Amino acid sequence: MKNIGIIGVLVLSLAFAACRKKDDGSSSQAPLTGLAAFLNGDFEVTQADYNGSLQSGVLGTIPLAGTGTNTSGNYNFDARNKTVDYQVSSTMEVNLFGQTLPVPINVGGTGDVTYTSDTQFIIDDPSYGPMTYNISNKTETSLVATTRYQNDTTFGTVDLLLDVYLTKK
Repeated sequence: MKNIGIIGVLVLSLAFAACRKKDDGSSSQAPLTGLAAFLNGDFEVTQADYNGSLQSGVLGTIPLAGTGTNTSGNYNFDARNKTVDYQVSSTMEVNLFGQTLPVPINVGGTGDVTYTSDTQFIIDDPSYGPMTYNISNKTETSLVATTRYQNDTTFGTVDLLLDVYLTKK
C-alpha cells in the first residue's frame, strides 16, 4: 500500500511538472503603450513642409515657407530599445533677386528616443543634439511630426519649423 502511495505522488508530481509553463529564460516585458506603441516600426516620409527663414550676413533675413519637393525618407522606431534610425531628404526653394534657387534639406541619423507624452517625443541625435517633435493630425496610420531644424548652409543659416508627414509602412 505504501508503494502505491509513493507511485501516486510521483505520478502527480510528473503530471504537475508537465503542466507547468516552461520558462525559456526570457523575461516578460510590459506591453508598449501610448505613442511608443503607435510609433514602433517603420514609417515613410511622404511630405515635408517648412516655415522659417534663411539668415545671411550679406542678404539679411529671407523668409522661407512652402512644401518641399523631391521629398523622401523614413523613420524606423524601435520603441522597446528606445532608438530610432531616420533620414529625410527634401528640397526647398529660396527666391533671391527674382530667381528661384533650390536648397536641399537633409536630416538623418540614429538616436535615442524618449516618448514624453502621447503628443511629443525627443530624438537625442549625436550630430544634431536633442530634437523635440510635436505630434498633430494623427490617424490610425499616419501623423505629422513638427520639429525645429537649424543648419548652416552655403547660403547662410537656415532656421525652420519642419513638418514631417509620416505614414506607417
